[in-house]
Amino acid sequence: MLIRLICIVSLVLISLNSPARSEDSKEWKWKNAFSAVVVITGQRQASTERFVVPDDDLSPDPYKDFFKEFDETPEVIIPPKNSLGTGFFISEIHVVTNYHVVKGMDSLVLYAYDYPFKITDVELIGFDEKADIAILEVGQDINHTILEWADEVPLMGDDVYALGHGMNLIWTLSKGILSYDYRPNPGDSFVHYYQVDAVINPGNSGGPLLNEEGKIIGVNTLLISPIEYFIGYGYVIPFQLAERVAGQIIQTGVHVKPSIGIMMGIIDVQEEYDKIIAAGLNQFLEIKEVSEGSSAERFGLKAKDLILKIDGYYIEVVPNVIEVLWQRNPGDEIIFEIYRDGEIIEVPVILGRDPTIEIIEVEVIDEEELEEEELLPSEDIPYDDEVEDEIIETI
Repeated sequence: MLIRLICIVSLVLISLNSPARSEDSKEWKWKNAFSAVVVITGQRQASTERFVVPDDDLSPDPYKDFFKEFDETPEVIIPPKNSLGTGFFISEIHVVTNYHVVKGMDSLVLYAYDYPFKITDVELIGFDEKADIAILEVGQDINHTILEWADEVPLMGDDVYALGHGMNLIWTLSKGILSYDYRPNPGDSFVHYYQVDAVINPGNSGGPLLNEEGKIIGVNTLLISPIEYFIGYGYVIPFQLAERVAGQIIQTGVHVKPSIGIMMGIIDVQEEYDKIIAAGLNQFLEIKEVSEGSSAERFGLKAKDLILKIDGYYIEVVPNVIEVLWQRNPGDEIIFEIYRDGEIIEVPVILGRDPTIEIIEVEVIDEEELEEEELLPSEDIPYDDEVEDEIIETI
């Protein structure tokens, strides 16, 4: 009886001494992450739609007031495209978002998770339209946390967490998995995406995709759907590219890509492929064409060369090459391990500067130029699963 009493007392003491919520709890972790996330709003010169905010709206203050600050009436004037987006702090003053969220906006206002909530001293300091990354700089003191970039590349099947304000439902967290680690961007071979099934909707654009540790593994960007809402397919800019673009913009105001000057793809002639396999090679890409005057031509790369490695990294698919370039800059030397005429040779190449990049001043873009938004139905993204393995990319 005494032993039983001691056990009961011990359990009570353990219960009393255990905190109801520790800083390691799930709720604390995600609320801490939300402290780094902002709502991005702005005005464009366009016709507006009106969304009624009910008087019995359950949104907690100050967010109910925030939605009503646009107008003194119970209605909110919302521009028709990307009126509400998401961003997140990567430093005390710098916010990452998608460029399409802020493109064409005459003014920007951010709303933070913590007091003083409303941020009006905001400046767009740079962007890369093709990468769809923009950097905002905040000029006033606010309370917020800072999100960190991930240390490791996520793997297919990993749990992922999307934070943002989809469908105007602010401060929303959704969970999913990394469904696929490469989806191409038809508009720019330097950019590709992760595919996830975490719920993202219009309004989630520019928000962070986090891993289990709460670190950034991507920027939520595209909704792939035959309708305007989520059906299970979202595209996310990988953190390696987003971190690269953000870092360059913060330092110099622009993002400059390296260039090699080659077109590459798989060997599409069965007899040639069989010969290469018979030679004992099983990971490679073929150089289809070398651009005239390019770094590749100047340093001796040739059509029909097989790329085996770049700087020691094995090359099997196009993303392998792109992800090496994400870590390099114009003027850097990279070493190609090439199979040519039955021999394996090394070819050093000094990277050039992408000729499509121009140094321009950041300016507000007229609404007439704003033809597309990124969170669009799938027909706006020409991609065919059946031809995925036949994609030829120019770098």
